[in-house]
Order: sequence, then structure tokens, then C-alpha cells
Amino acid sequence: MALQDTTQASTGIWGAIKGALNIFSGLNKAGSAEKDNFNPTPIDEFESDFSELEVNQLVRGWKERYEKYFNDIEPGQKLSFEYWLGKQRTEDADSVVGTVSLVDNKIFEAVETFIPIATRSNPDPVVKADPGEQGQKLAASIKTILVDEADKQKLKKKLKRMIRHWLIYKVAVIKCSYNTLLDRIETEVINPKRMIFDVDGHMDEAGKFTGQYIGERKQVSAGKLMELFPKKKMEITLRSAEKKGTKLEYIEWWYQGKDVFYTMDELVLGKYKNPHWNYDIEPKTDEVTGLTAQAEEGKNFLDEATDPYTFLSIFSTGLQPHDETSLILQNVPLQDLVNRRMRQIDKNVDSMNNGMAVNNAFTAEQASQAASALRRGQAIRVPQGKVTDAIMRFPAPGIPADVYNNLKDARNELSNIFGTSGSTPQGQKSEETARGKIMINQLDASRIGGGITEYLEQIADTVYNYWVQLMFVHYTEPHDFVSVGADGQQNIMQIKNTDFLLTKTLDITVKDGSLIPKDAMTQRNEAIDLWSAGAIDPRSLFKKLDFADPDQATDQLILWQMLQKGQIQPQQYLPSFSIAQAPQVAGMVQPGGVPGVQTPPGMAPDGVGGAAVNPMGPATPGQAPAPATNDAVAIQSKQLLQSVPVK
Repeated sequence: MALQDTTQASTGIWGAIKGALNIFSGLNKAGSAEKDNFNPTPIDEFESDFSELEVNQLVRGWKERYEKYFNDIEPGQKLSFEYWLGKQRTEDADSVVGTVSLVDNKIFEAVETFIPIATRSNPDPVVKADPGEQGQKLAASIKTILVDEADKQKLKKKLKRMIRHWLIYKVAVIKCSYNTLLDRIETEVINPKRMIFDVDGHMDEAGKFTGQYIGERKQVSAGKLMELFPKKKMEITLRSAEKKGTKLEYIEWWYQGKDVFYTMDELVLGKYKNPHWNYDIEPKTDEVTGLTAQAEEGKNFLDEATDPYTFLSIFSTGLQPHDETSLILQNVPLQDLVNRRMRQIDKNVDSMNNGMAVNNAFTAEQASQAASALRRGQAIRVPQGKVTDAIMRFPAPGIPADVYNNLKDARNELSNIFGTSGSTPQGQKSEETARGKIMINQLDASRIGGGITEYLEQIADTVYNYWVQLMFVHYTEPHDFVSVGADGQQNIMQIKNTDFLLTKTLDITVKDGSLIPKDAMTQRNEAIDLWSAGAIDPRSLFKKLDFADPDQATDQLILWQMLQKGQIQPQQYLPSFSIAQAPQVAGMVQPGGVPGVQTPPGMAPDGVGGAAVNPMGPATPGQAPAPATNDAVAIQSKQLLQSVPVK
């Protein structure tokens, strides 16, 4: 996006009032519980233009509409959550009360196999700026800062939680904010059940909500709420029965990305402008000095003010905020079938051991006791007559093979729908060759990578762009970051919001395919193939092979190749090598006339210190001596290589 040239970034609302609205983090992340980690309440100058009456009227209608809509969404969320946990419904009318129902929770296995595959790699930011030196230097710095910020905030783990929420609740949400007390960007994954949506909106391709308004339910103690909104202290005191420790629920509303309201039932706690935006500064005349301040245009990275939420939504037709279905809901019938077949097999096995009939020598109560005793492996006493006449077992017939095959097919189909059939132990075991195992695993990676990971990359893209917007507004002072170079050395970097204006264009994206799962063995084989074809350099080869130090490995390879060509001595490749270690061969003569080592052809002993004289003349200073002939070099290299000790 284009940035206008200026020598100074305008001060945003947050900077002007020394802290504004992302005030409800809920936890003291700074340490001691006595020190409340909350930002101060903004002054009246930055309040929203809406009146409290207008806010109340809007909020009342928003909540009523969403409650009706959510009544149809909530049952599916509860069902998905219970099936993920393993609390699945049973159709067994004979099940004993208080016992755990027999289930084979394939949904949990599929979900927890699906998530690591989809988030195996980190989203790699790509920063584009002006082609000049300043622009490229700024782009490199921003990329380093984004990578460092993603690592500190554990963005990869947050994406994992988002996927789990999406699978269960049919939508997932992540929120970016700025903590003015700790002076840092914060990113939080929020449980979607806490959100209130405009029922006419939906999630677009960038992960942003298209509705007019969005709300987030929160909880905080009455005492902290009084500190945040001192003007409403009396009303808060009445609602908490004068107990500051009482937990109170309130809602944070974002309207059209420009206004923020805080309400508790019918009480409006506060109403403000979006704190993550640099607004234009209007000219203002000082009454004392008579001087007029110059008007200044607010500089922002984003094109327009927006709410801080980003959503993961995949199975959506754009008709409602939540997805129409989910992978868990699609697999509930198959999970029920798997459980039904498991119970049928279990019952059949029990009947093989315990099916029996007794004669009238037993009363009904005694017959039940006898059956239970035999099931436990205990002895029983027959009241009269022979035991064989009183009791007769009736073993159940064996289960047809079709029953087990049906169970196996249901399990496989459930994994196929999730795209994890080749990544489970059962899927791997069914393939006899290593190549087959890799191929089915790659098919899973391709399905998941071509599906959800594309959406995750867009989520990361939107998050990175919002982080930069927060830097535009809140980095009014230099912020330090640590970057680690290729040699492992740490470098301290600084950035301030005015630094972003060194370039006219600045674009933040995520590298296409950076989150697509990649099989390690396939990558290694691909690297070897490229090396064999001469299409890759050795340093890149060692990187793809995951060497600890690719640079050192490349140096050793070059030295080895030079040694093979006779361009260096063995001591230069292996400093610990000594000529005394060379094998003593009869008939050989050491340099200087010492028996034991043959003088290489083309080199004559000078009789002093065993040094060899090059008949081609002295070597140019700083260069290796040129070999006499190609044949001589080949013979010399062969002899030197033979003398290198084997590790």
C-alpha cells in the first residue's frame, strides 16, 4: 500500500492520552496480583459521537437477534464438543447405569492427527518495499521483527488452537491488541462461544467479519471495573452488592471498525473511538499564545480502521457468521456406526462365555446369582441332581466377517474425510513398501495443505498486517528487537513508527505454501536428486539435509575436492595429519633421501629439510604451487589420499 512522505508520524489517540482502550486483558501478565495490569480510561475528548441512549438501543437489538440465531447453532457445537471428548451417545438399552459406554473415539484421533499436519511449519512473512537501499533495509528489519514477534507470541500454537476451535465450534477467532502498560503487542485466541455476531455478516477471504457490529463477552472483578470506569463507580457498586471481588460480565462491542462500546446489561460503561488508528489532527488555535497548530494527516498502514478480530472459516456459503457444517459433524454418523459395531462384537463375545440355561432346580434369583458367579469364574453349588442336568451353556455363533469389515470400512472412511488416513499407524501399516507409506502420507499432506493451510496462511497474513498497524500507532518510541544471524550471533535492532515512512510502498504477505506440510524424507530425497543433476549448490544441499552447520560442511567439501585435485596438502584438510603417520612402504624414499615415502613424480628432493623443488619454477606468492603434469597430479593425489588416516 502507498505511504505518503512526511518527516514525522502523527500521534494516535493512544499516544495522545497515554493509554486507551484495549483495557480488558483479564489477567495480570506483569507479575504481582496486587498490581492491576490495566490501561487508564480515555478522556472525554476521544469519546464516540454516539450518546448512551443510542448505544443502549443498538446493543439491545443486537443481543436479541443473535440469541435467536444462536439457538440453532449451539446444539451442533455441544454435539461436536462431546464427540471430541468421547462422551458419545449410545443406543444400548441394556447398558448398566453408572458404567462407561464402550466407544472407539476415532474423531479424537482424527482431530489430533489433523492439527499437527496442518500446522507443521511456521507462517513465513514476506515484506516488500521500495527497491532502494533504505526500502530494502526497512523490509529486512520488518521481516525480522515479525518473525521475532511470532516466536515470542507462540503464533504457531495459537493457530493450532484456532483449528481445534474451528472443528468444534464451526468458527475460530484470534484478536490482536496492544498492552500500553507492558508496551507490547498481544495476540489472543478467543473461545467463539464468547462472541456475538451480526447475523447478516459472514467471514470474507481475508478472515475479516463483514457485519456491521461484533461483540465479545468478558469477565472482570467489580473492583477493577471501578478503576477502569470511575464515572460508573456507583452503578458498578450497586450491581456487585458492594463486593469488589464479585465477577461481573460485560461486553466489548466494535461498530463498523470505528467505534468501541462497553456495556453491562443496560449500563453503558464507556464509548470511544477505535484506539488503533491515527486520526487526522485538525488545526487548533491556542487561546493564550494565539498560535495555530498545523493540521496533520494521520498516517496508517491499513486502508481503513477495522476491528482487531480475525476469523477462521472454511465451510461457509456466506449466509451466516458460522460455517454451515464441520468435519466433526460430518463424521458423527460414522462414529456412531463404529461404536455400534464395537458393542455388537462385545456382546457377542460375552454371550459366547455366559449364555446359559438352568432348570427349575434354581429359583429366578438363584439362576441370576449362578450366572454372575460363572461369569466371574467362581464355583457354584447345584441344589439337587447333576450339574450337567441343571445348567447348560449355549455359545453364540461366530460373528460374520462382514461385521468386522463394516467396522474397518467405517473407521477408514472417517479418517478419509479428515484427510488423515495415511498418517495414522493403521494407514501406515497397510502399506508394505516404504515408498507406499511416503506416498499415502503425502496425499494426506496435499489434501490438508490444499485446504485448511491456505486459510491459515491468510489468517497469518492478516495478523501480520494488523501488527504493523499497531506499530504505526503505538511505536512512538524506539522498540528493541533481537535478531540472530547465520553465525548464531545476536544483533540488537530498533524500530519506531517514523521508520515506516522511509519507503513509499510497503506490503506484508505470507510466503505461499510456507504452511503446507512437507515430509522430511521426501525433502531429503529431492535434495539428493537435485544435487545429482547439478541443479543445486552444496550449501543449499546441506541446508535441505538439515545439517547443523551448512557453512562448515560446505567448507569441508571444498577442501576435500581441492585435496583430491592435489591443490592443497593433507595438513590443510586435516590439521592433525602428520607425515609421520604415512604408511611405511618398502622401496620408497622420503624427501631428502630418507627411505619410507616416495617423492612425487615431477618433484625433486633438494637435500635440505626434505623440501621438494618444483621443476616448473617457484609459485606465485599467495597461490598454491602448480602441479607439473596432470598425470603427476593424479599419482600424487592418489598417494596422499592413501596416506590419510581412516576415521
